[in-house]
Amino acid sequence: MENSLELFLHNIEEDTQEIIDWSDYRIGYFIQKNKTKGAENQDTLFIMAKNDFCLFGVADGAGGHPNGMEASYSVGESIFQYVRGTKTTDVQLISLIESANNKVREKYPEAFTTLSFAALFSNELRSYSVGDSEVQYYNSSGNIIYNNIPQSPVGYAVEAGMLSQEEGLDHNDRNIVNNLIGDEHLRIEVATKVALKKGFSVIVGSDGLFDNISHETINSLVSRGSFEEGFEKLCELCRNRADDWRKDDDVSFIVLRKIRT
Repeated sequence: MENSLELFLHNIEEDTQEIIDWSDYRIGYFIQKNKTKGAENQDTLFIMAKNDFCLFGVADGAGGHPNGMEASYSVGESIFQYVRGTKTTDVQLISLIESANNKVREKYPEAFTTLSFAALFSNELRSYSVGDSEVQYYNSSGNIIYNNIPQSPVGYAVEAGMLSQEEGLDHNDRNIVNNLIGDEHLRIEVATKVALKKGFSVIVGSDGLFDNISHETINSLVSRGSFEEGFEKLCELCRNRADDWRKDDDVSFIVLRKIRT
């Protein structure tokens, strides 16, 4: 029997979260509209799993440009329909990203969106990203194995050691992104494969999460200890949005942990 899971969330008005078990993994997802009255939720969140393959990620439509919501939907739909209709052994993800980009440029020529997702083949994970949505992997001790570089002046400054990640949260250029789906020429960041062991965790999220909560806090909640408790605390931080919340934005994220050997 095929071990399948399909989830596609777009233009969500109410906070939505759930924890699902699939194969040897526990997956939690959360999506929340910004608090600005009348502003659309431009995030799209998607999970597609079948047999021993799982692809999960987010697309975040760029504000300040027309049709950001439509662009994120278009990219998510392209990925979703491709994975649904393609044999796992035939999946070509770089070509898929290029095709999704061409579709956005043709349908919505002034629209842009980020894209960040992870693809799990059996127990081997590889991530792909365009823009400033982020992905991080942790081992069972909570150490970061990999984090992508947000494709922005602040992201590159943090990677170069010119700023700490927490200092970057308050930088004046935090909203600038150099590279997005919708550009004519893309820079696609691709990680090497990582074999996930029991207790390893992965988070993929839009900048609404990573622009407001430090890597250290996110790490402490999702990389070790009870999956359910840590996931719920991270959801609560987003729902409550304390006074130090830096940026009113849509928030979407997916957390995956390997729970069996």
